[in-house]
Amino acid sequence: MDAFMDKLAQKLTAQEMIKANAAAEAAEMNRLKSQVSQYEGILRDMREVNQSNKEAVEQVNKLAEECTARIVSTDMVDMLIDESLSKIREIQQDGQAVKEISGKLMDLKGTVEALQAEVTDYVHKENVKVYRNVQAVVVEELGKQTEKIGNALQASGRKISAVFIISIVSLLVAAASLVIQVFTM
Repeated sequence: MDAFMDKLAQKLTAQEMIKANAAAEAAEMNRLKSQVSQYEGILRDMREVNQSNKEAVEQVNKLAEECTARIVSTDMVDMLIDESLSKIREIQQDGQAVKEISGKLMDLKGTVEALQAEVTDYVHKENVKVYRNVQAVVVEELGKQTEKIGNALQASGRKISAVFIISIVSLLVAAASLVIQVFTM
């Protein structure tokens, strides 16, 4: 009987263990579900932050495009930077951010001046190239036109020579005819 009781006790213990395992698994499942819902909330928050970052990037890009369009000359850049610096001085709520923005604007000013210098050099080099190309084309065309005019002058010189010879022959024939008529009279 003791063996039967031991087996029964073992079965109850095994059943209790199964129930305890099932309860533990259910608790773990609930914890995982809760964690998944937290992760989903975090993902939603991340999406919202990402969307706001996209909007901020679009706004920054628009502002960059506007700034690029306004940068026509160094005077305009200086005016924009001075205007920005005065606005920054007015705001001054966040000292560290103002310092960073000021530094970035100064860097931007230096970059813009460097870019303008590069653009000026590049434009000058391109203008010199265009001038040399135009000059080469003009010299080449001038040579061709000179050659054409020379050929035309030679051709017209031959024609004039032929007309001159015909005129002299006609004059001689007319003179001979006149002499013959004078003798016949």
